[in-house]
Amino acid sequence: MNILTKVCVVVLLILVLVASVVFINVATVPQNYRKFYADEKTRADLNEQAVRTQKLVANRQAEEIDTLKGDKATLLAKVADLTQQQPDAVSIQIKKLMEQIETANTSLLKLEMHVKAMGDRNALLATQLDEERAKVLLGQKQRGSDIAEQTQLRGKLDRAERVVRALERQLQDRDERIGELEKQTAPGAAGAGAAIAAPTQGLVTATITAVRGDHASINVGIAQGVARGQKLYIYRNASFVGYLRIDDVDEAQAAGTIVDKQLDPAIGDKVTNDLQK
Repeated sequence: MNILTKVCVVVLLILVLVASVVFINVATVPQNYRKFYADEKTRADLNEQAVRTQKLVANRQAEEIDTLKGDKATLLAKVADLTQQQPDAVSIQIKKLMEQIETANTSLLKLEMHVKAMGDRNALLATQLDEERAKVLLGQKQRGSDIAEQTQLRGKLDRAERVVRALERQLQDRDERIGELEKQTAPGAAGAGAAIAAPTQGLVTATITAVRGDHASINVGIAQGVARGQKLYIYRNASFVGYLRIDDVDEAQAAGTIVDKQLDPAIGDKVTNDLQK
């Protein structure tokens, strides 16, 4: 294989590599940021492989240049030796050697220009590789930021749902209280019977005397209008603590279950059926 054939093979290899990179870039269309991230990483790997191939080719061509320089030096030495002999005997050989030297000089010049072009191409590919790596890192950061944003939104949604459930429970309790008040204020068909029952539905004011888990006792009972199933408000100063649902009641005291508590109840907390009084 002569030098021209080697040069043609090297040039063909470079064109194939460049064309493959171009075709890959044209055929790849990112659909979303995740596919874009994968495509950019693949393109970066291909560019890095192309840079390695270009470096190998450049090293090989540098070795060929060194070989040609050695051949040139050898030919020049032969020419010097022949010039010392009789011109008539060696003129033809000198002419052929000079032609070979001229051809070697031309090939050497072309190879040097090609190596320079390859160096410029390698620098360009290195720059593109750095850009591809930067895009890959940007895609990773974008993905991490999207995951963090989704986590924050999910947490906010959970908190909002808990607030909505608490508000719904409060609204239901108020609706029940309004229903009880409407029943108390509605004119009864029994007349006198309603008048007798009215005192038992009056204002209830009590104090928690004992607390055990979700159960509490108060210091009023049936005599003050407390009835089983009744739902009383628990408060401490201006803070709402929760509700006390009466389970057991006698004449002077009652006990029940604490529901929908906002604070931990304590002995001394106040209990009433009407927070407005």
